[in-house]
Amino acid sequence: MEQKRRTKLRDLVSKVGIYHSLLANHPDGIVVLDEAGAIVDSNLAVQKITGYTPDELADMARAANGVPDGAFGDLRNLFIQASEGRVTRIEFGMRHKNGSELQLHLEFVPLVHESQQLGIYVVCRDKTERILAERRLQESEERYKSLFDYNPSGVYSLSLEGVYMSCNDSMATLLGCRREDLIGISYRSAIEDENLERTNRHFAAACQGIPQNYEASIIRKDGQPADLNIINIPIVVDGRVVGVYGIASDITERKQYVRRIEQLGYEYTLILNAVSEGIFGIGKDGRAMFANPRALRLLGYDQDEFIGSDNHGLLSHSSNGGIPYSVDECPICATVCDGVSRSVNEGVLWRKDGSSLLAEYTVNPIIDKGEVQGTVVVFRDITNEREIWRQKELAEQAASAKSEFLAMMSHEIRTPMNGVLGMTDLLLDTDLDEQQREFVEIVSNSGRSLMRILNDVLDFSKIDAGSLVLEPESVLLAPLVGSTTDLFLSHAEQHGIDLSWHIASDVPEKIVTDPVRLRQVLTNLIGNAIKFTEQGSVTVSVNLFSESASRNPVLEFKVEDTGVGIASEKLDRLFLSFSQLHPELNRKYGGTGLGLSICKKLVELMDGTIRVDSRENEGSIFRFTLPCTDSSKTLQAHENRSNADLIMLDSKQPSVPPLGPIRILIAEDHPVNRRLLQELLLKLGYSADMAENGIEAYESISKNRYDLVFMDVQMPEMDGLTAARLIRQMLPEEHVPYLVAVTAFVKPGFEQECLGSGMQEYIAKPISEADIRRILLDPESRLRNFLNGRKTAI
Repeated sequence: MEQKRRTKLRDLVSKVGIYHSLLANHPDGIVVLDEAGAIVDSNLAVQKITGYTPDELADMARAANGVPDGAFGDLRNLFIQASEGRVTRIEFGMRHKNGSELQLHLEFVPLVHESQQLGIYVVCRDKTERILAERRLQESEERYKSLFDYNPSGVYSLSLEGVYMSCNDSMATLLGCRREDLIGISYRSAIEDENLERTNRHFAAACQGIPQNYEASIIRKDGQPADLNIINIPIVVDGRVVGVYGIASDITERKQYVRRIEQLGYEYTLILNAVSEGIFGIGKDGRAMFANPRALRLLGYDQDEFIGSDNHGLLSHSSNGGIPYSVDECPICATVCDGVSRSVNEGVLWRKDGSSLLAEYTVNPIIDKGEVQGTVVVFRDITNEREIWRQKELAEQAASAKSEFLAMMSHEIRTPMNGVLGMTDLLLDTDLDEQQREFVEIVSNSGRSLMRILNDVLDFSKIDAGSLVLEPESVLLAPLVGSTTDLFLSHAEQHGIDLSWHIASDVPEKIVTDPVRLRQVLTNLIGNAIKFTEQGSVTVSVNLFSESASRNPVLEFKVEDTGVGIASEKLDRLFLSFSQLHPELNRKYGGTGLGLSICKKLVELMDGTIRVDSRENEGSIFRFTLPCTDSSKTLQAHENRSNADLIMLDSKQPSVPPLGPIRILIAEDHPVNRRLLQELLLKLGYSADMAENGIEAYESISKNRYDLVFMDVQMPEMDGLTAARLIRQMLPEEHVPYLVAVTAFVKPGFEQECLGSGMQEYIAKPISEADIRRILLDPESRLRNFLNGRKTAI
């Protein structure tokens, strides 16, 4: 049936010749479809429009039948509507056979003959050029609209009378108003009066066809001033100017920035002119670009002579030795090449008159947009400064030499004095007749006087060099004051002097201070008071200073005597170094004149003050104050303590359990000191082996298990520090004994050096029985803890 219908249609078409001629020659493409949508016929115009033959189109139509969506789906819908007798139209896009874009107007028309619908014919018109042109026009209009509406700059148009015809939101924002408020008013309403005449001239030139670019100041609606950059372009239609387009940019911040830059430039110029350093700049070509007045004065050049000249050749940059740099070696030229900052501690620049300038200078690159444009050199004259430093170094070397000399002399004196004092102490413990005891006591007292003098000189040297370090700790005040005073009891009794001490009830029981230095100050003051008091009394007292706060009390210490006193005209010399106000008594009792000077320096180191009230032949009162933190944080009242209190404290000390048998080695090159240590140990019930140098000590410890070693620091062949390090490195930990450094060397920091070498304790010569007792018999001694730990490990 379908085949018959198609045949009938073809017959009809072939019979109607005039219509066939019309179909073939019609400028529009015409495609004839049967009722099933198959292409029956088409004219040449279809092939011209699409590039496809009727057969290719038929194949494309058959392939599109299985595609439900998309453009071909729309075509099927139109075909169905046309089959129902309606004429339908569509704008249809497709690709030409050559790949170009086509925009087609398709019209589906029912094909009816004798009231019978035989199919559909499709009229195809090529609308590509028109549609693309319309699209380009629309895109152009949209671009222009976007450029106009969304431009961050203000965009507007003016009539020839200067009235706003249109504007974007940015322009309204610039003027501080709404768009609708701006349309219809003159631009002259916003221009400041002093700029109006110039703005009118630029607008008139634009109306004559001449583009304008200028700046103007305006007043916003809110009254705030603003600076604008304005471009006016004539609007030309048919060769006639009909208006003016304008573009306005807000340059208020830029103008302010420029003004700030100008101000900064002025200020920087003032700074460059005022600084004490010389500053000059060099360009990439090596020529000087600028120089401040200080640089020109130091180098001896005028501005015109210096600027523009080749800097390297002008100044002959040299090293410290005066040998000129080559261009490749010169730090300034190198920075111009590689952009790396450089600093020269000592360099030579040559002045105009030929003289040299020893300078310290830095070279920094001038970088713009990632490129090195030159360098800035900042320099200062250190010619005189280096001489000052040289003198300072000589002074420091002299001070160091003095310190080394004092330390060495101390060692050399303390070594024999260790034997003298130690042996006299041992001798005093033997059975002597009265005359022998008197002679030995004289030797002992003289030796101790010599040691006091030596200690005073060393303390003064350390204080003077600033190497004395305070070691504050929590300490009971009463035992400290009592034990210090007790040292002088026998001496005071021999001279018939009443010596006493007391502490006020509101003084803290515990304080934080350096007990060694506080004891040293009290010892000096009490010793001086007894020395210069022939009869009467010496009283030591401690009170809470009346003006101090309870949380941080200031204590006032007083040493009062009834001695010879000091004349008022001599009081100002009292605390001076090597000052002796009573030479005859100093010759009688000895002294260096350093004691009070050391007291003053120690008290001041502890943040205190010291002074004296005295009358000649009536006595003296030495007072010093110390800020001492109450370690218990509360002030506890207590009654006056007497000497008996200290005796009770001593009597309540628990008995010390013996260490038991321990093996001891003495490493000491001096025979007298070896004997002294041996005798002191024998006195306490201990024996010891002997070694005369570090090598012998190491060999003995390697072969035998010792518990305690007294190691002299300075010995021939191998010193004690080296021996201690060797023992620590070479022997198993459980085989290493307790090492005690024994030294007469009192250089500041030497104790830490001994401990750092592996020693565990440190005693200074002259060695006393008290030192040995402290190490062996103190219940809290580190040796006792060491031996207990050793037993636990075993």
